Amino acid sequence: MSHSMMQKVNSFALRAFRDTADRDYIHARMAYRADLFPQFHWSALHALEKYAKCIAILVRVPKPKRAIKHEVERSLDLISEKLDIALSEQTKKFIKRLEEFGARFRYLEVSWFIKDCELAILDRAVWELRRFCNAELYEYSGNQFVSISQDKYEQVKDIDKPNKTNTLIPGGFLEKTLEKRNSRARPDLVWCNLYYSASKRKRVYMKSSVMAENSPFFLYPEIIDEVSKYTFVSKEISDAYKNG
Repeated sequence: MSHSMMQKVNSFALRAFRDTADRDYIHARMAYRADLFPQFHWSALHALEKYAKCIAILVRVPKPKRAIKHEVERSLDLISEKLDIALSEQTKKFIKRLEEFGARFRYLEVSWFIKDCELAILDRAVWELRRFCNAELYEYSGNQFVSISQDKYEQVKDIDKPNKTNTLIPGGFLEKTLEKRNSRARPDLVWCNLYYSASKRKRVYMKSSVMAENSPFFLYPEIIDEVSKYTFVSKEISDAYKNG
């Protein structure tokens, strides 16, 4: 069967970004359950970043001159010119927090903390964004994006009531994991998950986690110049500690 360029490009978006993001999302949940919170933040940001980039390709957002790195907000700003994605304030704040601490600082250059039940916040953020990682929502002319199907948009735009229609995407990695009862990833996906689970649970109960760790630079800012002889320390970090 011959596939059009539109189908091939969409397949790339779904397989390279959405399905990879699904794996990052499950990995984030694994890390959270194991109290590996910096790794949770890192994988959470990677997942949300890739979901946003998947949508950007599906609606054919041109690549900007300055490359988008681990920047969900930049992708969403570009997407907003073609598509209205309703995100809750909670999700927006979570994305901002991840971008400020979850990606740029990977080596304990800055102190970190976790509070509240951030896994539940991630679950919600994934659900809100991932709904639009579905090529069946969109209409094309050749390989050019035209619009989102209005009928299908009405089915997924509401963020008040998750249901199968606005949650599950045929062929998605999360959906395959849910269907495969013997999947080793499945227990970590469904654990206390209000959105991606075979159950019809209305609520879940999780303990809020409170943990923090101070950066060695915070404790001993006088070591920065010496450490810089042996590994890269960004000017941003160096200046921040030196200037108090």
